[in-house]
Amino acid sequence: MEAYFYQALLGLSDAHRGYCTRRFAALGLSAGQPKILSVLQSSEGILQKELAARCHVEPATMTVLLQNMEKKELIWKKTTHVSGGKRAYGIYLTEQGRDAAEHVMEITMEAERICFQDVTDVEKDVFLTQMRKLRKNLTDAGEA
Repeated sequence: MEAYFYQALLGLSDAHRGYCTRRFAALGLSAGQPKILSVLQSSEGILQKELAARCHVEPATMTVLLQNMEKKELIWKKTTHVSGGKRAYGIYLTEQGRDAAEHVMEITMEAERICFQDVTDVEKDVFLTQMRKLRKNLTDAGEA
């Protein structure tokens, strides 16, 4: 039974990722870019270092992702100064980036609709509540 949860979780994650990845690729987005667009949609101007942390990628990886997104004219960077006079970059969406972020949102909402198509609203609420509890349990255990 213990392995069943792990396998079910991986299976759901793989199916969701596969569905979304195929659609993101049709938009010309590579792995990592949809998540960046989603974060920027709600946090434009975020510093590159903070963006890397929120996307759970190494700063060097974020640099490469952002360079590619800049070439595609999805984002632009604004130099800013942080404590100690150090230089940092605030990251902003271009108009094309905003459109891409909106498409990413539409794709993820479509995936959610498909995932829950045979599930009642009550079942969905219970499932999502349980998922949050499971995440909290693991997060709390990792902090102990």
